[in-house]
Amino acid sequence: MPSRLADQHIPRRPEWTCRTCEQDTPWPCAPARVRLSEAYGRDRIGLSMYLGSLHAVVVAELPAVAAGELFERFVGWAR
Repeated sequence: MPSRLADQHIPRRPEWTCRTCEQDTPWPCAPARVRLSEAYGRDRIGLSMYLGSLHAVVVAELPAVAAGELFERFVGWAR
């Protein structure tokens, strides 16, 4: 997790919900997406690599959720 995100809008694991937003808000929530985009700036490849690595972890931690759904949630928004 980039240190620039500090302790706001970080994931609660292994549920992958936001620690700051309302209960059960899926992470990355809208504020986390904004912060991630700002943290990576024009480095879309770096952002995609980071999100792809998270996707690999979340697929293992949330086996009941379809991998395609998790891909859209974690990686698809950053295209």
